[in-house]
Amino acid sequence: MDIKKAEEFMTKLVKAGKEYGFEECEASFSAASSISMDILKGEVSNYENSATSTLSFRGLKNGQMGSCSTNRFDDESMEFLLKSAMENCDVLNDEDPQFIYCDENNKDLYYSQTTAAYEKNSYSSFRGLGLKLEKAILALDDRIDAVDYLSISCGRGPFLMINSKGLHSYRDSDGISLYAAARATDADGSVKSGGHYWVGKDIDDFDMDKFLDKFKDNLIGKMGAKSCKSGAYKVIFRNEAFQQFFSAFFGNFLATVMQRGLSLLAGREGEKIASDKLTLEEIPMFEKALTKIPFDDEGVLTTQKAIIDNGVFATALYDLKSANKAGIKSTGNGFRAGSAISEMPTNLVVRAGEKSLEELMGEAGDGIMLTDLSGLHAGVNSISGDFSLLCEGYLIENGKKGRPVEQITIAGNFYEIIKNIICVGNDIINIPAGEGEFFTPSVLVSQIAVSGDAE
Repeated sequence: MDIKKAEEFMTKLVKAGKEYGFEECEASFSAASSISMDILKGEVSNYENSATSTLSFRGLKNGQMGSCSTNRFDDESMEFLLKSAMENCDVLNDEDPQFIYCDENNKDLYYSQTTAAYEKNSYSSFRGLGLKLEKAILALDDRIDAVDYLSISCGRGPFLMINSKGLHSYRDSDGISLYAAARATDADGSVKSGGHYWVGKDIDDFDMDKFLDKFKDNLIGKMGAKSCKSGAYKVIFRNEAFQQFFSAFFGNFLATVMQRGLSLLAGREGEKIASDKLTLEEIPMFEKALTKIPFDDEGVLTTQKAIIDNGVFATALYDLKSANKAGIKSTGNGFRAGSAISEMPTNLVVRAGEKSLEELMGEAGDGIMLTDLSGLHAGVNSISGDFSLLCEGYLIENGKKGRPVEQITIAGNFYEIIKNIICVGNDIINIPAGEGEFFTPSVLVSQIAVSGDAE
């Protein structure tokens, strides 16, 4: 639906909500248009060009927040939304206060960041790039058997919200992503797999040579991999691996998780929980981020803040509900999953150190560099922080990158790992996560238990 027509319908819906008996109410509209293409064996194996839209309604009655969603915009759907939300209010029994919010000084919020470059995304441009990239990957090395997965996708869309307190907020975004994975056969007949990704705003910014260099390292670099002796090693989490590892436990920094007794960080804001080498910030308007987020889905302005400040747990992330329960202000982290609001991060940034990855290896001397982690669901206890993960990577020998290793398992506790970080690199990468991206460098940890092959 056209955004103007959606706005007119939402204004009517909010007015009708008040007349229906809701104390306060809110309507939100989200739309998404996307293109995706898969390439396989020199052909386009799948192509989709789609557009979707969703209208959500939330209403407050007797302390309960009822909600409902639809993709229809007519009088019948309006009645459905109001009736369903009211029925929700009648059966819900949430003891915590709910909020429809509006900052009197920031009633009209607007931020558009869609680009003209998005119009370059088409069947033709995706097909040309995809077929060229598949051919180039196969030409990287004679041992590469096939490109099993190559997908290019893009998406854009607006988010509009209007509530009965006078809030009118609008933001939009767009972006493009690419991922490819291939397999190759080692000299001993074993099969290795690896891949790489790219995210951006403009398809013309895709650097194929740079992508192929990283792709080859991620796949051909595994040739000759075998296990190593069990023991306690100095370990480098290379940037991708550190992002994977930290993300598996990030839920512990959300206020609602703490308030439900599911995080060991509850009540520990202001305490030292990590190495003083580690600073993790949330920077919603980070200049290097593809998507900037000036306000959340509740109409609260976002702010730059340290979550971990030189090892000290500075703040959890709060939405309006969890902040009220804690007796503080929201941190601007209330975002939608359907009609419901929950805390999510925007752009997370681990503050970079001064050393390159090569210098981190020099600091390690002898140890292991991890590049891939497996079992991040089955092998992780997010509450206790305990983990046991199958990994791949490289030995570090005399401060240099050595042979590849596989079939090794690391075990320990998340909270102990972040306490034992002794050096942070400067090789930051960005990976989509939460409502934005996660910017992470490589980190060196003083000691981790590694299980491998005794031989």
